[in-house]
Amino acid sequence: MAVTWFALPDRPRVELMVIDPYTFREWEDAMLAAMDRAALPEDLLILIDRRNAAPPTNGFVKCMVDFFRVHEERLAGARAAVLVSKGDGTEPIFDLRVGRFRIRSFDDARDAVHWLDPDRYGEMTSTGRELTTM
Repeated sequence: MAVTWFALPDRPRVELMVIDPYTFREWEDAMLAAMDRAALPEDLLILIDRRNAAPPTNGFVKCMVDFFRVHEERLAGARAAVLVSKGDGTEPIFDLRVGRFRIRSFDDARDAVHWLDPDRYGEMTSTGRELTTM
């Protein structure tokens, strides 16, 4: 399986690893398993590492947005940071706000972790882009 997830006891987040090739179904299964980990939506912090995967297609992004909309109530208050490759000439995936769920892309792991949990790690050093969806 090219999408795996894990949670380490010393980290207050779930981590997903995405490696090519993978399917939307694999991504969806990993997200559902990660969502089941948190007792409350506000507790769900997800770090998605896509540095070993090609940028998602428009169709894949549409499926992701649809997934977030379907699970909006469960994801309210949750955050996901997506790590993308730096300097490979591709545009990072866009940042989304679906209801109270936020997902943002980063090319720096430290900034991603700081954005996910600023109370624990402090403020991030750079800014990301954000897109609000209805």
